[in-house]
Amino acid sequence: MPELPEVETIVRELAREVAGQTIDAVRVSRRDIIHGDPRPLGRIVPGRKIERIRRRAKRIILDLNPPAELVFHLGMSGRLDLAKAEEPAPKHTHVRLGLRETGAELRFRDPRRFGGVWCFTPDGKSRGRRLSELGPEPLALTTRRFADLLNRSRQVKALLLDQRTIAGLGNIYVDESLHAAGIHPLTRADMLDQDEARTLLRAIKTTLRKAIRFKGTTFMSYRRADGSTGMFLEHLRVYQRDGAPCQTCGTPIERLSAAGRSTFICPRCQPAI
Repeated sequence: MPELPEVETIVRELAREVAGQTIDAVRVSRRDIIHGDPRPLGRIVPGRKIERIRRRAKRIILDLNPPAELVFHLGMSGRLDLAKAEEPAPKHTHVRLGLRETGAELRFRDPRRFGGVWCFTPDGKSRGRRLSELGPEPLALTTRRFADLLNRSRQVKALLLDQRTIAGLGNIYVDESLHAAGIHPLTRADMLDQDEARTLLRAIKTTLRKAIRFKGTTFMSYRRADGSTGMFLEHLRVYQRDGAPCQTCGTPIERLSAAGRSTFICPRCQPAI
C-alpha cells in the first residue's frame, strides 16, 4: 500500500499539472467504488475547478470550486495517473476525469479495489463506505504531543501503524524508523522514556523526508504520477532485507511478526526489552 511518501510524491507531481484546471467530463466504469454524495459523480463535478490538490495521511484530496471534495484512497494497488485522453485506458480504470484546458484525463485505477473515491459536497449527504477517523500528521508532531500518543500499553509498532493515532505511516517506514531509533517493534509504547520518544520522532521525520526526496519506494504497484518508479528502495536499511547484513553493525537482519505484519529488525541494534 502506498504510504505517506508515495502519496505526497503523487500529489506534488499532479499539482503542477492539474491545479487550476476545470473538470469537463466524468466517466465511471464501476459505481461500487464511488462513495459520499449519493448523486452520480457525472452530475456533481463537471464544471468545477480544481483549486488545489493535497494530501491527508494516505489520501489524495482535490479541493473543487464550487465547493466540493474528491478524495482518492489508493488502497493496496490503486493509482492516480494523468494521461492523454486519446491513450487507451488500462484495464481496471474505474474513473476518468477529463480536464477542459489541456484535454488530458486524470484516471483512477485499482485492480484489487481496496481503494475508492469519495465525493463530499456541502449538503452533507453520504452513502457507501465511510472514511475512518485520522490522527495527526507525523511531520507536524511535536515531541510533547508524540510522547502523549505513546502513553498507551500497546506494542509500539502496532501503535504507529494505527491511522487513528498517527496518520500516514505504514509497514515500510515504521520498520525503517524503529531501526533508525534503535527500538524493538514489540516494545510497549508506554515503556519508552522521553529521550527515546524524541529519538523515535526524529527518526520518523528524517525517514519520511528522505523517502519523499527519493520519490517513495516501489516494490510492486506503486508508480509516480508520470508512471516512473520511486527510488527509495535502494536506501532501505531493514525492510525486506532479512538475511542481509545490517548496514550499521553487520548483524543479519531478521524477520518476525509484529502487529500482524511481517517486520524486519536488526537484533543487535534493536534489542528486545
